[in-house]
Amino acid sequence: MDAIDDQQEPFTDDEYETLEAQRSIIRQSLEEIAADLGTALLKANLTFPIGLTTPSSGYALVTIVTQNDPSDEEWAQASEIVRHIVSTKLNGIALCSRSLPCTMVNAPISAAEILPNTLAFDTRS
Repeated sequence: MDAIDDQQEPFTDDEYETLEAQRSIIRQSLEEIAADLGTALLKANLTFPIGLTTPSSGYALVTIVTQNDPSDEEWAQASEIVRHIVSTKLNGIALCSRSLPCTMVNAPISAAEILPNTLAFDTRS
């Protein structure tokens, strides 16, 4: 586990229920989130594809990936756009993100988790 996971406290029942309710909202809104994201990325002149998924466990609300290798600045900007769109769907809750190690055969890949601040050790947005 990484240092962030090692320092997160276990879920209480209320936190788990809140997280699952938020994931449910996101799952039901994935098509709309993807459409909003596509528009926002184009407006920001970010042309790389982004995949979205809602994990079924852990602290993340959304995990995003791309098979491209954007610069750190572009990835940070794209992650901020995703956080803003997802936060809007969740009535404006504060979100943060963290990079994930990942790999794809025959292609570079980048990934990040979008986390609610109340459950994340690193609460910088």
